[in-house]
Amino acid sequence: MLVGQGFRDTHPRLPRSYLADGRVVAWDVTPPPGWSVAVDAELEGQQLSDLVRRRAGLPVGTGQAQTLVAWTQAEVMAKLLDVPILLRLKEFGLGLADLGEHEPVALHSWAMHGLILTVGVHAPPRSAATPER
Repeated sequence: MLVGQGFRDTHPRLPRSYLADGRVVAWDVTPPPGWSVAVDAELEGQQLSDLVRRRAGLPVGTGQAQTLVAWTQAEVMAKLLDVPILLRLKEFGLGLADLGEHEPVALHSWAMHGLILTVGVHAPPRSAATPER
C-alpha cells in the first residue's frame, strides 16, 4: 500500500483513494487478467454527519470506526461493480446485501497508521475465467 502524494504520474494504473487531507492511498497490485481491484481509505478520526449515517441506513449508535469501515466497503463495492456510489447508497445503504450476487468478490478492511482501509477483488465469473476443454 502506498500513501503519499502524486501517484497519478508515477503509478497511473494503480487503484487509488483520495484522503481528506490531500494524500493518496494507492494499492500496488497487479491483478490477473479480467479481475477488478479497488481500494478505499478514510482518515480514522474523520466524522460522517448524522445525515449521512441516516441516509446510509446505519442503526442509531453505530460507532465511528464501524461507520467508516461500512463506508469504505460500500465505496470499494461501487468501484468494483462500476456503479456510482450515490446509486449504490440509494439501493443498499452501507450494507453488503448484494455481495453474494456478485461472487466471487472478496473485501478486506483494517485500520493502519490512522487510516481505515478496505481493498476488494472481483474475479470474472468462472465460465469467463476458465475456458471449456
